[in-house]
Order: sequence, then structure tokens, then C-alpha cells
Amino acid sequence: MRVDYLLAWILPLLAGTGLWSLLAGTRRRGDWAAAVGTGLFLGLFLAAFGASRLARGDTVQAFATAAPWLGVAGALFWGIALVRSLRVARGTAVLPPEAHPDRLARGLWWLLLALVLMHLLLVGEEASLRPVFPWDAWSAWAVKAKAWMLIGKANPYVPMSEWLAGSDASLRTLATWNYPEMLAWIEVWFASAAGGWNEPLVNLAWTGALAAFVLAAYGSWRGFGLSPPIAMMLAYALASLPLLDVHAALAGYADLWLAATLGLATLAWTRWLLHREHGQWLLGVGLALLLPAIKLEGAVWALLFSAVVVLERLPPRWGPRIAAVVAVAVIIGVLAGGLTLPMLGLGWVRVSWGSVEIPGVATYALTWHPVGREMLDSLFSLPNWHLLWYAFPLLLVVRWRILCEDRAVRLLGLLVLMQMIFLFGLFFFTGAAAWAKDFTSANRLILHVVPTVFVLAALLLRGVSINPVVPTGARESREPISRG
Repeated sequence: MRVDYLLAWILPLLAGTGLWSLLAGTRRRGDWAAAVGTGLFLGLFLAAFGASRLARGDTVQAFATAAPWLGVAGALFWGIALVRSLRVARGTAVLPPEAHPDRLARGLWWLLLALVLMHLLLVGEEASLRPVFPWDAWSAWAVKAKAWMLIGKANPYVPMSEWLAGSDASLRTLATWNYPEMLAWIEVWFASAAGGWNEPLVNLAWTGALAAFVLAAYGSWRGFGLSPPIAMMLAYALASLPLLDVHAALAGYADLWLAATLGLATLAWTRWLLHREHGQWLLGVGLALLLPAIKLEGAVWALLFSAVVVLERLPPRWGPRIAAVVAVAVIIGVLAGGLTLPMLGLGWVRVSWGSVEIPGVATYALTWHPVGREMLDSLFSLPNWHLLWYAFPLLLVVRWRILCEDRAVRLLGLLVLMQMIFLFGLFFFTGAAAWAKDFTSANRLILHVVPTVFVLAALLLRGVSINPVVPTGARESREPISRG
């Protein structure tokens, strides 16, 4: 294996963990896992940005061109983070001591870790044994990256009408010409480091994304206060979701990256809700704003996420009132003839009574579509989600009091509710109902919000422990908490 390909993993990891450390607040349990997991995503996004800016004229040398820039950025992030750690006293958080895990808890933790690693190894083996396979992967997402690597430069993609009318031979066209390009540049980054368009090596990025997100989620949940066995249980439940594993093994779709990025944004924002670390608030908002650069649907998830973030910053007595005023204004605008709203990544979206017009995508007529049976089969009968949609409602019922009393939990619950309402409206009131009837894209859209569901479940499980009794004489400590 080429050294450059190994460096294509190491350099983003170093840069991303440096950026995470720069934005981190007080040291907490699980920080090392959160830093490594989130850092890989941050580093790959930086690598994609650098390649897209520096290597458009020579994509074959994208790694060689952007790697020094990424290395300098990583050194800068780590330098500032280390200087700040020496000048600012960190690690003074007061947390209740954890009970010393008994043999049962330790054994369960190691067993679950082994199962998680087994899933990741099987997924990685599958991804490395085949070329780009799924339909949308090779017909939409990998097309630009492969063409750019084979041509040697990033020729622009334009609408078919412009391509037919133009005389510029460098122009290219595609049905999905307007899809975001960040994922294509991540593929170019790995392909150029591998020495050419090697699809199995490019596909391993999906295995890395799954592994990094599971690691980041585990570390964040430990920072939220979950015990090691409970956090590892959630990590195993996440890593073993059939549809999530399929998207990593049959690499090429953008949905895994979108779901993981939205999940990382939610994890960072939740840490802000619990511990008021300003760097984590910036990280959460920054990741949310990147969603439209991954996939068009990211604009909707970014909008919903931003709405709840803004609501949280308003005084409690004003939040519901302002939300009600905005809702009434939107309804009046729609009834009065239509409303045009700006959406990051989509442009100006026009909403009128009976239709929604998204520029460059489609116009959707708003009519009722009875797809309840198909949606229920997808969630509860087909082997897509294991027992997730059985267990999650049960958890809400059992921990309902926490949902009512804890503001952070309520805000996460509001975010999940808004996401579910959007999906309900999309599948039951627009032509996207066809995606539910043929059991295709409906599951992929549901996948986007699953990480947020897991974050809410983690908050509901705070305080639950396999061995909840704290040893006698244990006292609160103001000593620095390790990152383990």
C-alpha cells in the first residue's frame, strides 16, 4: 500500500483532532474518542476544501498539492490548542464519581466492543472487495470524482440545455449536475493518494466514516455522563443497524456522511446544552452549516437544526411566542398567495397552497398519499432497523418524566419531533410517497435522522448504570478528569 494513501488518513486525523482540541472545553471522560471520531470528519472536510481550491487544474496531484496545506493547518491547530492548555486551567469540572465497574460490567463492555469491531471489520472487508456498486453511487456521486481523476482536471458540470447549446469542449453534463461536490472531493483526495482511481481504496472511506462516527458518539456519550457499559450498548446498537452497515459496505451513497455529520452536530450542540462549552456550540453550528455541501436534503436538516438552536438562545418565556408568531406569519403568507424563503444550498424555495417549488430540483404538488402501510412495514417489519423503532418509543414512555423535566432533553426531543414532522409531510403529502411505496429513498431519508434519535436516547439513559451503587466513602473530586 502506498505511503501517500496512509498519509491521506493520518493527515486529516491530525488536523481534525487538533481543531477539535482547539474547540474543546473542560476535559471530560471520553474526550479522546470524541476527538478522534469527530476529528476524522473535520480533517476530511478540510482536505476536500483544500483539494477543491488548489487542485482543480490537476486532480491527479490533489493529495500532493493539498497535503502540505493540511499539515500546516494541523500544526497550527495543535500549537494553539497546546498553548491554550498551558495558559488556561482546564479539567476543573465537578462530576459525581463513577462506581467501580464489577466483572459483569467490564465483561459486557469488552464483549460489546468486540462485536462492534467485528461489524466494522466485516463492513470494511466488503467495501474493499468490490467497485462502486449501488445505482446512485456510480450514476450520481462517484461520477464527478471518477471523471475528474481520469481527465486530470475538474471540468465543470452544467445543465444539459447549456451543454447542448455551448461550444466549450471542457463542459460536461449529468442529470445530477447540481449535486453538492464535497463528497466527490473526498473521493478525489483518496484516489489521488492511492495513485489513481482505485474504487476499493476509495470505498474504505465509508468504513472509516462509520467507525469514526461510532467512536465519536461513544466518546460524547461518556462526556454526557453515561456509564461505560451503557455508552457501549448504544454504540453497538448504532454500529449494528442493518441499513447503516449496508451504506458503509456498499459504499458510494452520500447518506451515511450526511447522517453522521448531522449526528456530530447534534452531539456537539448537546454538549453545549449540558456543559455550556462555547467551542462545542460553534462546532455544532459549523457542522450543521456544512450539511448542504454534502447533499441537497442537508439544507432542510440544517434549517430545522438552526431553528432549534436559535430557539434555545431565546429567553424561555419568549421562545414559544416567537415560534408561534413565525408559524402564523408563514401560514398567512402561504394563504395569501405564496411565500418565497431562502434555504442554504437550495436557493429561493417557493411555498404556496398546494405546491412547493425547489429551484433546480422539482415542484411538488401537495396532496394526500396513503402510504401508511408501507412506512410501517419499513420501520417495523423489514430488516432495516432491528428493534430501533420498537425500543425508542418504549424508552420515551419509561423515561417520560425526564423528557418533561430536563430542558436539554426537551430541546433534543423538539428537534427529533420537527424532523419526524418533515418526513411525515414529505412522504404523505408529496410525490416522494413513491419512495415509500417502492421501499427505496424513504429509508435513506429516515437514516439521516437516526443519529439524532440516538443522541436523544443517550440523554434519556443518563443516570442508568449496570452497577449503580457508588462505593461507600466516595466523594466528589475537583481533580482533572481523564480523557479515557
